[in-house]
Amino acid sequence: MKNNTLPLLTCLLTLLALSSSASAQDAQQDSPDELARKMQSFYDKTSDFQASFKQTYTDVAAGESKESVGKVYIKKPGMMRWDYYKVKDKKTELHKSMIADGKAFWIYELEFKQVFKECIAESKLPTSVSFLMGKGDLLKSFDVTMAEKSTDKNPILKLTPKKPTSKYKELRFVLDGTTYQVLKTTIYDPYGNTNEIVFGKVKFNANLEAKKFSFSPPKDARQLNPQKTCS
Repeated sequence: MKNNTLPLLTCLLTLLALSSSASAQDAQQDSPDELARKMQSFYDKTSDFQASFKQTYTDVAAGESKESVGKVYIKKPGMMRWDYYKVKDKKTELHKSMIADGKAFWIYELEFKQVFKECIAESKLPTSVSFLMGKGDLLKSFDVTMAEKSTDKNPILKLTPKKPTSKYKELRFVLDGTTYQVLKTTIYDPYGNTNEIVFGKVKFNANLEAKKFSFSPPKDARQLNPQKTCS
């Protein structure tokens, strides 16, 4: 398996993009910091959410883009599930899942029948992850500005980490200018590669069951670190 922590980090970061604000103020009246505060305020009041997504990863050096589709589910405290699907013989089937149960997160690749596990407490992830768990402050970790193509109809927030990281250079959120719900997020890494996710059919506070975020490795799956325990 290739770098497992980075794909999961990318997914965790993209969870911020599902936050939105119920405010109906005119977007032009809001500063970048105010928009960021509204995103955080809404997320603090949200117990769970779910959405479909289309993900496009572009490798600049290779001149290639790869598209994926799936569904994401989030539930406080600290639970998430990203299910990736692909079309085979005109049928849609699950081929990868990334699951966090509050203590550990798992990457299960059905195609290769292998499982990777890491403890959330041991992960050296940025403030954006602690924000996901209900802690931290975006404005303390990121400098927020408006991106070049921002409009009143679709404001675009550009978040740059205050402390440089090798994982990503910046994040961009495309907002609905009326509701402030995020429609699309793009992550830029230091090499110019981008990971874009467009969300659809978003539902908030649907009382998702905790069992949706539980995971037990199948008996026929190879576990890359079977002895790891998380508390």
